[in-house]
Amino acid sequence: MEKSKQNNYRLAFKDIKNGFSEIYISGNLFYLKHISFDDQVDIDSVYEKYLEEAKSRGVPTHDQILQRLIEEKQWSQAQERQIKSQEDFIENLIKQKKAHYLRSEIERINKDIEDTQQKLNDLKNVRASLFARSAESYAEERVNDFYILKCLFKDKNFNTSAYTKEEFDEVDSETLFEIIKEYNRVYKNIGDDCIQNIVLQDFFNLYMPFSENPMEFFGLPICSLSYNQVKLLIYSRFFKNVFQQHDKMPDEIKKDPDKIMDYVNANENAKKMMEKKGNKENSAESIVGATQEDLEYIGIKKKGEKTLSLTEEAKKKGGSLSMEDMMKIFG
Repeated sequence: MEKSKQNNYRLAFKDIKNGFSEIYISGNLFYLKHISFDDQVDIDSVYEKYLEEAKSRGVPTHDQILQRLIEEKQWSQAQERQIKSQEDFIENLIKQKKAHYLRSEIERINKDIEDTQQKLNDLKNVRASLFARSAESYAEERVNDFYILKCLFKDKNFNTSAYTKEEFDEVDSETLFEIIKEYNRVYKNIGDDCIQNIVLQDFFNLYMPFSENPMEFFGLPICSLSYNQVKLLIYSRFFKNVFQQHDKMPDEIKKDPDKIMDYVNANENAKKMMEKKGNKENSAESIVGATQEDLEYIGIKKKGEKTLSLTEEAKKKGGSLSMEDMMKIFG
C-alpha cells in the first residue's frame, strides 16, 4: 500500500481516538467535534423542525418537485422507473454474490455491480441537476448551520464555541462555504470505508486485542463515545473474529474489507454445499466448475497442489466419462 495512504489511516485513527478533527478556516485553527448519539438526536430534531417550517411556508417537498418535473416533461416516469430498476438490480446482484463460492463468479458479479452503480449515479446526477430548492434541502441547510454552532470549537476540550449565534449570522458566504467544505473533507476521511481499512492496517494490530472493552480502549463508557469510535470497536471485533475463524485466508485480500467479506461468504457457501452432498474425502471434486484458483481461494487446495479436473479426464476418454470411469476416479 502507498505510504501516503498508510499515513492517512494513521491520521484518521488519531482523529477518531481523540473524538475531533483539526480544521483551518481563513487561517485560524478550530476543532470539529465528531457526532455522538446525543448530537444526532438533536440534529434529527432540528431537521424535523425546519422541514415542517418549510412546508408550512409553501416550500415544495422533493416528491412534489419530482411530480412537477414529470408534468412539465423535464423528467419522466420511465426514467424514474429506470432508477428503481437499477437499484433493484444492484440489490439482487449483492444477494446473488452472497450465494456464490467460486472466485471467478464473485469477481464477475462485482464488475456488474460496479458498472450498474456507475449508470445509476449518472441517472441520479441528471435528476439532481433539475431539482430546485426543496423543503428537505432547506432543512438540511439549517441542520448544517446548527451543527457548525454545536460542534465547532476554538479549543480541543470543547469549552469555547467557534461562533456565537450572532457571530455566525454575520459569517460571509465564502467563509461558510469553506467551513462546509472542511466538514465534508473530515467526514469523508473518517467514514465507514476508512474505519474498516484502519482496523486492517498493521499498525492497528497492537490495539485490536483491546477492542472488546471500550473503557480499556477509549477510557469512556460506550454511550459516551462518538459514532465513529463505536464503529471502530465494532469493526475491530468483527474482523478479529473473521481472522480467527478463517486462518487460511489468502494474504493478498487481508487488507481489503470488501474482498474479505466475499471470501467469508464464499467459504460458508462452499462448506454448506459440501456438507449437503456429504462428500468430505473428495470435496474438491464435488465443486462443479471450480478452477485451481477457486479451490485455493476457499482453502480446499493448497497453492500449487494439483487438482483433479473432470473435464480433462473426460477429454482423455474421448469427451465423456462412463460410470465405470467415474468410479475409478473417485476410488
